[in-house]
Amino acid sequence: MDNPAPRGRRRAGYLAMALAVALCCALSVSLSVRAGHTTAASWSEPSLTDSPSDRPSDQPSDPPSADPTLPADLQPKEVAPGVASAAVAASVQTYLKGQGDRSAVAVLDATTGAQLTVNADAGFHTASIVKVDILATLLLKRQAAQGLSANERSLASDMIIKSDNDAATSLWNKIGGASGLAAANRTLGLTQTTPDSGGSWGMTTTTANDQLRLLQALTSASGPLNATSRGYVLNLMNQVNDDQDWGVPAAASAQATGVYVKNGWLDDSTDDGLWIINSVGRIVEPGHDWLIAVLTSGNKGKSSGINVVEHAATLAMGGLRAS
Repeated sequence: MDNPAPRGRRRAGYLAMALAVALCCALSVSLSVRAGHTTAASWSEPSLTDSPSDRPSDQPSDPPSADPTLPADLQPKEVAPGVASAAVAASVQTYLKGQGDRSAVAVLDATTGAQLTVNADAGFHTASIVKVDILATLLLKRQAAQGLSANERSLASDMIIKSDNDAATSLWNKIGGASGLAAANRTLGLTQTTPDSGGSWGMTTTTANDQLRLLQALTSASGPLNATSRGYVLNLMNQVNDDQDWGVPAAASAQATGVYVKNGWLDDSTDDGLWIINSVGRIVEPGHDWLIAVLTSGNKGKSSGINVVEHAATLAMGGLRAS
């Protein structure tokens, strides 16, 4: 699939800052790392639940374990090992601690194996990033048979490009709700994502590592989604409305040949109205295929939360490019 022109703004300042911080940390920090927000939109995404049953845990989840009911090629997948700069990871972690330490970052270069993770097994509510998971689930159910209907394609387009909640609810019902999503996630290799027991899709919990696994399923020929399904999702993620073109795209370099994103934002009624701001996506550059997930909670406002996401993504990406 040809990579469309890159999207995103305000990159140069972030990149310069990222390089400066990474170089400073390289002089003073040694950290062992396992090879493991642009202008806010003019409207707020409505709350998706009034009384969710549980808050996400900040404790690490258990690592993926084998499922005896699945064939070998569909067993839960660990995020691929890679090489990361200790100084870059330290700079990202220091920045996140300064913002309240309620954020997580996971970056994987699918081409080189370079990887960085910070708090990547901590649980967060998804808000609208789960819409990518909903669409992947629908495609898994349809790709071996008739494919998506015209109505389903229209709903999918609205759900990803416009982040339309009514479209998401319609497709959530078509996939069988929480149980349908959970079943598909086992096939996709997601082991740290749990649909809300009350049926509110936006209060699904996930981790940055699991979002990397989903992005791998959307970009890898060895995953359960066929080429048509993978291309379909990525094409929609490349066309998000301009007022939603924030987050991951801010980390794209001038050389990027493809940028794909889905964001989530929600004023969380279970957290004193503080904001959940999440961004997941892919940046393709010469010699690199970056998969990126930044999850945050406890933000005082939408705009400030977007700034945290964009700064963290750019700090991580700028540092990894330079390392």
